[in-house]
Amino acid sequence: MERLDLLGFLLITFNCNVTIVGKVWLVFTVLLRMVVLVSAGAPVYQDEQERFVCNTLQPGCANVCYDAFSPVSQLRFWLLHSLAALLPSALFGVYVLHRGAALAARALGGADGGGRDPSGPRALRVPDLSCGYVAHLLLRVLTEAAFGASHYLLFGFAVPGRFACAQPPCSGLVDCYVSRPTEKSLLALLMGAAGALSLLLSAADLLCSVRGRARGRRASPPRPPGRPPSGTPGTPQARARAAGGGGGGGGGRGGLGRAGLPDDHDRDPPAPDPLPGARPRKSEWV
Repeated sequence: MERLDLLGFLLITFNCNVTIVGKVWLVFTVLLRMVVLVSAGAPVYQDEQERFVCNTLQPGCANVCYDAFSPVSQLRFWLLHSLAALLPSALFGVYVLHRGAALAARALGGADGGGRDPSGPRALRVPDLSCGYVAHLLLRVLTEAAFGASHYLLFGFAVPGRFACAQPPCSGLVDCYVSRPTEKSLLALLMGAAGALSLLLSAADLLCSVRGRARGRRASPPRPPGRPPSGTPGTPQARARAAGGGGGGGGGRGGLGRAGLPDDHDRDPPAPDPLPGARPRKSEWV
């Protein structure tokens, strides 16, 4: 990036660290869950307690039976489920914002960290936030699994039309009737299927992210080799040795040759071959 654009850099950083499955999950959650809950769930459940009718006139019996029938409002439970599923993504977005802003501030600062760099902003590299992405996916999978199990234990996936209640202060067994049971059952099935699909997408995204991180770690370039030996041509030591040898070659040529050995004219002449039949000297015995 030759010109620093903080918003563009943050968007590029988020885009490079989120997989295509994560983007599909985000669109799916925002459109299918939140829009369906607001547009379809609110009209169905806005009068759930007023339309819960019991065949008794005992004061307080209808309220107690409704509490036994629905300990938690299904609409509020689904809203809480959707917000809790979006919370890890929001935390990851804050993490991306923090890291991106820190890198941008470091690029805008001078080389010594005290003031602006007179040569302009330096180039920015998109950071690798795959570790944080995997952690937020793991948290999302656990959240989806916990809320899915809680939904099944609290409500199930079918809303009965009649509910038998014998809670005090009711005088006996009382029959209570639920409004719009078929529509509520279809909405419960839709939200259960949405939760299951969200869990599958999150698990697939987690597996792909972990596999991609492991593949990138295996495909990372090896560490650069160590410093070459001092005698390797091109190193400063070799160049200094060659310069020193060339400068002092005129004065020391008579004593030593190229390899540090005596020259040919400084060596002792070889001993003559002994005459035939002559007795070898003691110095020539082996």
